[in-house]
Formats: sequence, structure tokens, C-alpha cells
Amino acid sequence: MLHFPEASFRAIALRSYNSDTGKWSIWWLDGHFPDALDTPVVGEFKDGIGLFFAGDVLDGKPIKVRFTWNSLQGERPRWEQAFSDDNGQSWETNWTMEFSPKG
Repeated sequence: MLHFPEASFRAIALRSYNSDTGKWSIWWLDGHFPDALDTPVVGEFKDGIGLFFAGDVLDGKPIKVRFTWNSLQGERPRWEQAFSDDNGQSWETNWTMEFSPKG
């Protein structure tokens, strides 16, 4: 369950690894659009940082999507999502999550 100031909804991220290419794919499915998977972001981890990219459409305009996973903090990884409307020349981070052990 994701909780935002304006609403809460259920969501899931599906991940798969292609051992031939060494790349991960991540799909997003949420309660806002329960009949459709988002375009997957595809990428890999190097030196504790995972970078994943996809082309998508936002408000009728083409964008690039970037997920960044930073696992350098050990038990406190950080994830962020950024969009680019100029083919990756610049990025606007619009969502971050910091994880901590349950305890």
C-alpha cells in the first residue's frame, strides 16, 4: 500500500533478470490502472548503483524515465525516479524512497 497526501492505493513492482544480457527489467502495476503494466525500465547494477531507463509518454508527450537504485548505504538503500523531456539532457527527480530495516 502506498500512502500519499491526496490518496492511498495498492501497487506492485515486477522484476525479472535476463542472464543472457545481464539486465533487469522492472514493470509497475498499480490500482490507478489495474489492467495495464507500465513500460518496463531496463538496466543493471554497477558498483552498488542500479540505473534503469525506458521511453514512455506523459500527458501525450514523449519522455524518458530513469530509476536509480543506490545500495551503497547497506541496509538503507535509496530509490529515485526521474523524468526527462529533452532525451536525457536533463532530469527532474519526482519521487524518492529511502528504505530502512523493519524493527
